[in-house]
Amino acid sequence: MFLTILIYHFSKFILVVSNMKNHGIAHVELPSKDLEKTKEFYESVFEWEVVVQTGFDDYAFFKETENGIGGAFQKSEKIINGEVTLYISTDDIGLSLEKIKDANGEVVQKKTKISDEHGFYALFKDISGNLMGLWSRN
Repeated sequence: MFLTILIYHFSKFILVVSNMKNHGIAHVELPSKDLEKTKEFYESVFEWEVVVQTGFDDYAFFKETENGIGGAFQKSEKIINGEVTLYISTDDIGLSLEKIKDANGEVVQKKTKISDEHGFYALFKDISGNLMGLWSRN
């Protein structure tokens, strides 16, 4: 079963497709100073299919592979080592956020509706300060 996921991130909606089960990583974003050069690099080195989407000028999407998840390269002038955002799928964002708080994590963005079609997302920081996302259909 494939899920179509629309994530709102940095004032843009991004679309990804994932077949990950509950609590699997649903999406990853990697920064890029030059999307076309990044596209050429990953296509030539790893044979990834990278698509620059119309309507998402700051993103180039790579599709999930047989052995991994999909995601996007986000245009960014400033690259900081470790600047990657992972979105974890969950059946219940509210319950996951409660567990995050109970484990001393920090809720950054409460459960937020993307659309009727594309579900909900939330953002949190883990105990190391890493910004992470949650996604759910409901």
